[in-house]
Amino acid sequence: MNRLAGHLVAILAIFLGRVPCLAAQSESAAERFAAALLRAEQVTDSRLAQLRDRGTRQIVLELRATDPAARRGESAAAERVQQAGLPLYYWIEVARCELLADAHPRWMASLQGHSEWRRLWPDAPVPGPDQVVKNYPWVPILYRESFDAQLERVAGLLSARPKAAGVFLNDLQGAPSACGCGNSLCRWTADYGPIRTATPLGDDAAAQFVAAVSRRVPPGCEVIPVWTTECEEADGAADGPCAGVGCFRGICWKAYTSQLAPLARQCPTLAVLAPYRAFERDLPRYGEPAGWVRHAVRSFATMPPRHGGEAVEAGRLVVVLQGWDATEAQVAAQIRMAGLAGARGYVMSYVPLDQRWEPRLVRWR
Repeated sequence: MNRLAGHLVAILAIFLGRVPCLAAQSESAAERFAAALLRAEQVTDSRLAQLRDRGTRQIVLELRATDPAARRGESAAAERVQQAGLPLYYWIEVARCELLADAHPRWMASLQGHSEWRRLWPDAPVPGPDQVVKNYPWVPILYRESFDAQLERVAGLLSARPKAAGVFLNDLQGAPSACGCGNSLCRWTADYGPIRTATPLGDDAAAQFVAAVSRRVPPGCEVIPVWTTECEEADGAADGPCAGVGCFRGICWKAYTSQLAPLARQCPTLAVLAPYRAFERDLPRYGEPAGWVRHAVRSFATMPPRHGGEAVEAGRLVVVLQGWDATEAQVAAQIRMAGLAGARGYVMSYVPLDQRWEPRLVRWR
């Protein structure tokens, strides 16, 4: 009898010893992201059921509407997500904004400095004495004027919406190729030249913007910045995206680190913009299919320490992946790479995330 009691105590001890572990695993699983990014018109009961069956745990809804009817459609989609029992997040594109670019062209980033971008736009006009080439339609928050205007625009998009668990803010950096090299991953600046048509802000502009938005959302709503990695050493080849410009060993990663550091200190969670096919990173040098996704995640831990910053561990990162124009195999490969990189989770975007840019002449004087 005593032996039996001893066995029962031992079994109970083993079970109780495992309970905290099981609870920790459950909490960890609940914290992990496995989200889908959708537009309002994509949010249907059947689509939500299908995504849930495939393992989707959260829905991220893009907000972009300005007219009342479209805003009502987005709010109705948000309510539909909540009724389906899925945690709701919002997504707002910040820097790439045709509305502000058309209304305030002087607030756009410029294409000064290097001229290698012209290989992509051979017919682009040469600016006169009173003109500068701007990067349309990119209006970064790196100027005081655009910072304030973008903050009001974001606040307007979020006003009178169903409460969400969080808000993703995409493109808080400079504009693609604003150094002039032509590489869309080089986005550390808004102006790499002497002409300024707005008031520059410091390296903490993104952190300040996230803090300002955080003050305008309900308690418990997390504001998550979406950050893009910088260029790579191989990009500097003559036939590479940087077209021979020494970006990788130049200022790019130094400025990138200076801008990321205050944001990383402030935000427990960051997102990584990693649509590998849209960024033309489906290349053999990354090994496995979608291998660049793992490379992009790891760069947050490896590159900042090389430039005076601190590593951002993968467990803090949510990776934004490309679900549009992608096969099921490509979707699965991206999710696998995000997992191998140790990321906290992913957002599979079924919304095309437009990263295009083009040169426009603007009179500055």
